[in-house]
Amino acid sequence: MKKIGIAGNHLMHANPRFGTNYVNYIQKNYAAGITNGGALPIILPIGAPELASDYIATIDALLLPGGQDVSPDDYGEEPIPQIGEIDPQRDAFEIALIQAAIVADKPIFGICRGAQIINVALGGTLYQDLTTQVPALAVKHDQYPTKWSTPTHHLAWQSSNWLTAHMSKTALVNSFHHQAVKTLATGLQLDATSTDGVIEAFSDEERRIYGVQWHPEMLLMADKNAQLVFDAFISRV
Repeated sequence: MKKIGIAGNHLMHANPRFGTNYVNYIQKNYAAGITNGGALPIILPIGAPELASDYIATIDALLLPGGQDVSPDDYGEEPIPQIGEIDPQRDAFEIALIQAAIVADKPIFGICRGAQIINVALGGTLYQDLTTQVPALAVKHDQYPTKWSTPTHHLAWQSSNWLTAHMSKTALVNSFHHQAVKTLATGLQLDATSTDGVIEAFSDEERRIYGVQWHPEMLLMADKNAQLVFDAFISRV
C-alpha cells in the first residue's frame, strides 16, 4: 500500500480542551482523502528540520495541509499589520520536508497553506493579505461564515493539467484564505486562478509537485467527487 506522509500541525496556545498539553494533530478529513484513495496516511509531527530526510525515507509521497500564515521572513519581506499567526518552526520543518522529497524524487501535494509553503520553498512569494495588497479583488476568498463543505467561487483554468480530466470547466470550490501565491516559483506551471486572478492551482509534472488553494478535504463532507483530487495525486505516486 502506498504510504502518504501528512505534515502535522501542533497547538501553540493553552486552550480549554487541552490546557497546556500542546498536542500534535491533523484534521481527519485529510486522512480520509488518503484512505478513500486506497493509500495509507502517515502523520509526520513537527520536528527539527534535520529529521526531514529520515521522515521522507519512510513514505512514498508528501501531503502538506492548511494552517497558519507562512512567515514573510521566508521570502524576504517584513510582516504587514494584517498578517495572521505564524509558526517559524512549522515553516522550517515543512520547507525541509519539501526539499528532502524533491531530492528523493517523491511526489508532493500542497493544500491551501501547503501550496503556499511549496511556492515559498521553491523561491516564490506570497500576498501576506489579499484584501490589503490586491485592490482589484472581486471574489470573497474567505467564505466564513459559510461552512467549509460548501463551494462558493469558480475556477478559471489556465492550462491543461493534472486536474482538468477530473473537474468541470466551471468548477466551484470552497475558499478559506487571506494569503495566496503572488509570484509563482520557477518551474511551476499556472493551472488555475479564481475569476479575479488569484492563483488557485499549480503543478510541475516533471518533479510531481502539485498545489491547490482550496480545501478538497472539506468538500468531501458534502461532495464525493472531491475525492477525485486525492485520487489524481495518489495515481502519481
